[in-house]
Amino acid sequence: MATTTTATGSSSSDQTTENASSSLTEEELTLTVKWSGKEYTVRVCGDDSVGELKRRICELTNVLPKRQKLLYPKVGPKLSDESLLLSAIPLKSSLKMTMVG
Repeated sequence: MATTTTATGSSSSDQTTENASSSLTEEELTLTVKWSGKEYTVRVCGDDSVGELKRRICELTNVLPKRQKLLYPKVGPKLSDESLLLSAIPLKSSLKMTMVG
């Protein structure tokens, strides 16, 4: 029985290592977007592009992605490049993003 427990223990640690490496690229972010006096919660992954973020915001607000301008502290014009991956931008769930549009 001890041998079975050891084998199970080692396989679960292998799975943990695999999950840790895949979570680096697929890290889920929960962002708060302020628009028109309301706050919206948007969930995205690190592999999503800025364009995908804008599409998800559109689902919540009905503001078309081409009409959205996203403002985020210390990021500058990076959020206007819709092909840029969110993992390349230093986003934090604790900060609020403001949308104009």
